[in-house]
Amino acid sequence: MTRGNRIRIRCVYQDMGFSDMPRRLRVLTGVLLLVGALVLALLVSTWPAQTDDGRRPQRPGRAERTEAPGRPQRTEAPPAPARPQARPNIVLITTDDQTDTEMRFMPRTRRLLGRAGIEFTDAINPHPLCCPARAEILTGEYAHNNGVRHNDGPYGGWPAFVAGNEKENLGPWLRRAGYRTAFVGKNLNEYTFEEPRPRGWDFYSPTGARTYSYYGTTFYNDGEPRGFGEKYVADIVRDESVRLIKEYAPRRAPFFLWASHVGPHAAYVDGWGPPVPARRHAEMFSDLRLSTRDKASFNEDDMSDKPAAISGRDRLSLPALTRQVRDRARSLQAIDQANARTVRALRRSGELDNTLIVFVSDNGFLLGEHRLFGKNYPYEEALQVPLLLRGPGIEPGSTSTATASMVDLAPTFLDLAGVLGKVRRAGHTDGITLQPGWAEGAPVNDTSLIQAGTSDPEALAAFGWEWRGVRTGRWTYARWWDGSEELYDRREDRFQIDNVADRAAYAPVLGELRRRYRSLEDCSGVSQCEQQDFGTVPQPR
Repeated sequence: MTRGNRIRIRCVYQDMGFSDMPRRLRVLTGVLLLVGALVLALLVSTWPAQTDDGRRPQRPGRAERTEAPGRPQRTEAPPAPARPQARPNIVLITTDDQTDTEMRFMPRTRRLLGRAGIEFTDAINPHPLCCPARAEILTGEYAHNNGVRHNDGPYGGWPAFVAGNEKENLGPWLRRAGYRTAFVGKNLNEYTFEEPRPRGWDFYSPTGARTYSYYGTTFYNDGEPRGFGEKYVADIVRDESVRLIKEYAPRRAPFFLWASHVGPHAAYVDGWGPPVPARRHAEMFSDLRLSTRDKASFNEDDMSDKPAAISGRDRLSLPALTRQVRDRARSLQAIDQANARTVRALRRSGELDNTLIVFVSDNGFLLGEHRLFGKNYPYEEALQVPLLLRGPGIEPGSTSTATASMVDLAPTFLDLAGVLGKVRRAGHTDGITLQPGWAEGAPVNDTSLIQAGTSDPEALAAFGWEWRGVRTGRWTYARWWDGSEELYDRREDRFQIDNVADRAAYAPVLGELRRRYRSLEDCSGVSQCEQQDFGTVPQPR
């Protein structure tokens, strides 16, 4: 013991009254004090000044404190540790009728999913209509295989779906694979609460009454229908999604959650009209200009080369379209906020790094191009959809030029769940898994079957469809129910103004695309539908 230490201990004896103790007791007490001091000094010297990420460490039992300039301090619990798990969770977020270009109104989604994940720049719904799109997501199959060709009629809606797919679709497949499964939001058209509860879902809460009213919507709530008063529909989907993530995250089984939003679909409030935004967003974008008016196809001058079904249409009103696009942009704001809340809930639960998040619209939408307002047409604005993915194995900020189709989503999810081969051996799914696309960025499918069903008796009797055809990286071909054809070279005519189907120079191209269509019109399974090697399309003469 050094002289300095002996002096300090003697002072402590005197200050604490130990000098009156017997000598042996004083020695023993001094030794104990010295040992305690040395242990304390050792602990202090080994406590790190900073953690690896540059922050000062938290004290044991204390939550991390974060500060933001100009805001009061909040205490927030750190994220829970992620559980070890080979298979990722899957969160699917869908919008309704959103165009690819309307992603510019969703900055949070672009930042949290696009910049933190991958964007497929050539994503399409090959059947650009609400109900067939959701059937494609659930089955991974084209409409001629899953039976859902339209929103209503003999080949449409929820009745057509359950007729052939009740036991075999994404919910039961993932449930049997050990996933917890949940659905919240807009379902297939013509679904009602009187329908039997579908199999394969741990929690099932589609919308019922007032689906398109945006306010006052009723949800099935797993068999106990619930209204949420005047709560905005996107906020309901948001809060239910967050609640389910909190419930499922601590469990050992991975989970699949489908959050199905209504916006920016048209609203039905005393008749059809523009979508209804959340009241907090109702004054935004008051100066927004209709961007589609700059396209050469906007209110197209010469429609004589278009099929009879659309060639006689009148020009659309610019003020009416402008009102539509402003309310569409406004309605997307609550969904953008909901997406951010979903990501935050996954982060706080410790599951973000082990979750594939997919954001996609069911179909695109025409906003004045070719004098059309709507969907279900063989034009890029209807076929193209936004598709962003974030999750394990995906390089942040990457893009893929692979042609990703709506029928590819279910095979991708099944692949991640480890049961794609089993489902395919049972005779299901037409699509491919998109994992090679996000791992390598190489195109995996260049020729896609495109089609649109109908409920029109004349068209059903003559053809069974409104139109059908094929789309490649360069060409779009469609045959309508009345026998008329369209052919567009999108490399030279990206707005699809000049239909060249009847021009002699394009006869070789037309013949090849007709051949591809005939090969795909009754395809079944991935080898026939998405993996055929057609070779190259001949050049125009």
